[in-house]
Order: sequence, then C-alpha cells, then structure tokens
Amino acid sequence: AENSKLAGRTVAEIGLDKLPGVFLVSIDRPTHPSERHHQPGLHHQQRKKPRLTVITNPSDASAEGQDNETASVANMEATFITIAPETALKEGDVLWFAGSASAVGDLRKIPGLMSYESEEVAKINEKVYDRRLVEAVVARRGPLVGKTVKEMRFRTRYGAAVIAVHRDGRRVHEHPGRVKLQAGDVLLLEAGPTFIKRSVDNDRSFALLAEVEDSAPPRLRFLIPALLITATMLAVFTANVASLLICALVASTLMIMLGILSEQEARDAVNWEVYITIASAFGIGTGLVNSGVAGGIASFLVDVGEAVGIGDAGLLGAVYLATFLISNIVTNNAAAALIFPIAMDAAEQTGVDRKIMSYCLMLGASASFMSPFGYTTNLLIYGPGGYKYSDFLKVGTPMQVVLWLLSILFLSMDSSQWWLSWIITSIALIMIIMSSVFGMSLSSFTSSSKQAPSS
Repeated sequence: AENSKLAGRTVAEIGLDKLPGVFLVSIDRPTHPSERHHQPGLHHQQRKKPRLTVITNPSDASAEGQDNETASVANMEATFITIAPETALKEGDVLWFAGSASAVGDLRKIPGLMSYESEEVAKINEKVYDRRLVEAVVARRGPLVGKTVKEMRFRTRYGAAVIAVHRDGRRVHEHPGRVKLQAGDVLLLEAGPTFIKRSVDNDRSFALLAEVEDSAPPRLRFLIPALLITATMLAVFTANVASLLICALVASTLMIMLGILSEQEARDAVNWEVYITIASAFGIGTGLVNSGVAGGIASFLVDVGEAVGIGDAGLLGAVYLATFLISNIVTNNAAAALIFPIAMDAAEQTGVDRKIMSYCLMLGASASFMSPFGYTTNLLIYGPGGYKYSDFLKVGTPMQVVLWLLSILFLSMDSSQWWLSWIITSIALIMIIMSSVFGMSLSSFTSSSKQAPSS
C-alpha cells in the first residue's frame, strides 16, 4: 500500500512467513527494464500502480506437483517460489499468497496490505468495517453463466466486488473482470453484511453462499475507545463500585452505541450452547440437592478427607479429584455446575471457607488434560494431530497430578503465607523456562550432529 509501514521491513520481521493456513509464494516487483536483475523468489514486471493480492487455493502454489512451475497471471508470468524470510519488501510490491479463503481474512488484518482489487473494492457502497468475505457458487441456470463480471456490472448489480474466481478447485489466472463465468465457478467476494440475505431472498444467481468466518477488516480507529472502555470497566469493578455484570453490560452498550460492536456481533458473541449446558447442569444439581444425593456424596467426600488425616486439605483434594475426573468426561462448565452443590454442602459440614472451596472447584474444572473430550482445544488437535487417547493419558496424567498437588498446597495455606505461593510459582516457572531452553538446545545440537559429515 502507498506509504505503508511495511516498506523496508523483511518478510520475517512482519511475520508473513509464519501465518497459519497461508504462505507467501511470490513477489511481483515493478521495476524499470534497465534495473532488472534476478533475485530468488522475486518476479519483476512493469506496472504503474502495483497492488497486493492473494491466491485462495493452495493448489495454485505448485502446478502438477512441480516446483518453480510458471503460471499465467493476468497475462504475465509469475514464478511461484518460496520467499526467503530475509527478503525486504518495497512499496508497491505485489505479494502472492497461497492458502484457504479463511486465511485471507487474517491477511486483511495486517495494516499496510491492500487487496489487488482495491480500486474495485473501494467502490462498494458499504462501510469498510462492515464488509465481509463471501464465497459464492455460480448457479447452473443463473444470469451469470457465460457472462463476464464486467458485462454483468457485478458491483453495481450485487453490491459486491469479485476478488478471485476458482474453477475446478483452481484459481482462474486472469483479471476477475474479464473471466467468462461458468456454472459451478466459486467467486470470492467482498460484500456488506446483508449481501447473503439479499441474494438468498431476491436472486437466483448463486447456488450456494457462505461467509468466510472472521473475515471483517480490523476497526483500528476504534482501538483507543475500546481500550478506554475496557480499562474503565475493570477499574470500576475493582473499586467495588458496581458488580461485574453491571460493568460488562454498560461497557457492551457503550461499544454498540459507538459502533465498535454491531448488534449482530453482540448476539453472535453469546455462546448459547454453553449457557444452556450450565443451566441444565444447575437443574441436575438442584435435583441432586433435593433428593439428598448431594448430601450423601458430600458426606462421603468429607469421610475421605478425614481418612487422609491432613485436615481441610484432604477434603479439598477429594473435591478437586472428583471435579477434574468429571471435567475430563463432560465440559468444564457442566462439571463445575454438577459438583457445586456437593462442594458447598461439604464445606458447610466441615466449616471450610466457601470461597476457598469455590477456588478449588474452578481449578479442578479447568484441569482437563487427560482426555481429548475434556476441552475444546484438546478436541481440535485430537484428529488433525493424529493423537490417540493414550497420548492424552501419558502426557496429561503427570500434569494433572502436579497441578492437583500444587493447587491443594496453595489453597491450604494461611492468607498470611501468600508470599510462599509466589516463591513456589516463580521457581516452577524458572524450571519450565530452563527445561524449554535446554530442550531447544538439545534439539539444535542433535540436528547439527546429524547434518555434520561423518569422518
């Protein structure tokens, strides 16, 4: 982009070589014919107004599986080569990325990058921060078949700009405005928030429409107001002027009124599944209390704690154990809601501070290391990472035991001994850092030893 802060910085400094789901495959750099020279990964061309673009299909980065394969891009030859991290960017460089459509949303959030079709996109009659990326499939009997984007006056008719066209899983390497569309073509569009609803209700041009998740551009002008509102909310709550619920509601209302957050975004931010799960768990918990089951389980936990013979720490340990075992089977929210009445009943029987018992419950419910189903992130890496259930048991069980012992130790301490918990935590943190550094050093030494020629 013009006057971009990225000019003069390297690919590694900006972090373009470590973006999830997308990688930089080529740079088109405008230059005078007399200044042309070969640089690895750079493709030079003459252009008065160079722009930035993306390839939204990984297959475009390697044609037929061959490295350094050339492809026609808008009547020019661009060589797709992995860019060296130390390559410095210049103003006007055209960066070609390969990745999924969802990764384009991440690129849009990098200040200083602008779309290859920025001139067309700028003409959309929608506020910049309200725009979204949408994938649209051209309908078989729709008016778009056999026509180019320019002939259809696409932006005027649909209120959206075409960023890229895909056909048979590959990007059509031609300017989107000149592509003669076919049935089944996938268009990557930049459009307003109501585009999908308008198209579904009033148009038959598209067989399928899907918004690219989290593809709205960043609202950088709202950064300072959002930070001030958040800081004020925390300050008011910390000063005990109002409850956290009231502070959060007021802060959310202010953000909606100022346009920092739209009403739809506010509604979408509410995870109704979590609230329904918690509400259902509270219902089950109430049933346990009314039936006397909670009291019976609480008495059992108290007996277990007394049998250990270490006072309140025994009861806290038993409650923590029961909570984290359940949290490895159901969600942590449901586990906390189920155990809450039992834990409070046990605290009442023994005189343990209810606040300490609540901390024990929170820590136990958040310790879901032994099962892939205990927490969302566990489940996310379970399939793609090729892990087995036994892997979680091998790695998660030691973590679970260590956290269990440390949590009970800290919770059992007198409030005047707070400094001791800080010392123990600091020592543990230093040990973790040292072990990480040692592990990286060992890995580096091992790899260098393997690469060294044998004598």
